[in-house]
Amino acid sequence: MYMFNLAEKEIAITEAVTISELVKGLPEPDSKKIPFFIMALANYIEKTSFHNPGVILQEVQHCLTEKNTHRALQRMLVHMVTVGTSEDALNVRMYSTGEVARFFGVSVATINNWVNQGRLLGVEKGERFKQVRIPENAVYHAPTGVQTTVADAAEAYEREQARLNRIRPMTDAEELAELVNAVVHFEKKYDGTYEETLGVKPELTPDESRDAQQWGGLLRSIERRGAGA
Repeated sequence: MYMFNLAEKEIAITEAVTISELVKGLPEPDSKKIPFFIMALANYIEKTSFHNPGVILQEVQHCLTEKNTHRALQRMLVHMVTVGTSEDALNVRMYSTGEVARFFGVSVATINNWVNQGRLLGVEKGERFKQVRIPENAVYHAPTGVQTTVADAAEAYEREQARLNRIRPMTDAEELAELVNAVVHFEKKYDGTYEETLGVKPELTPDESRDAQQWGGLLRSIERRGAGA
């Protein structure tokens, strides 16, 4: 995380304005392509921002409707730089997939599925076999249309645990048990171990390929825990 003082923040914002000015000098064929870039940035902000992006997105949409591409890009870049130089993000808590699984009452495999299917907005897919970290401002979109932030799910979980007088952090043994349970889920699904099934299958369907990545990632996580014991 980079830290900015006031002077550095002003420089960054000035550069955002300067970059947007460059659009004015583009040939018409090139300038017509810029709105697609801006719309992609708008989608990214809407999916990942823990600030309320409604106002800025409406302004950008208005500028695009008025074919004021330069202004739309300027508002977008200034917003991104303003958020990027803010210290607010330092207050965002990150959770492991095991913790989020507990909050929602599902398995680790299910959380990995949600991430891969894009149903947890605000979470980027990590490198293969790398454990995903999930911010508290990530939003789960249920098939019913209901949206729930991880923070809300965590709060509801803690309230329930408090009611049962069971508040305590998950132990290493419990986290390992979550991983093992997820592996067992795949072993039952494919009637065998990873090495006996997807690990040796020459061609995989898209669903099998996704499961193979998640299954392998779980096994790697268990191996790392064993090595660190």
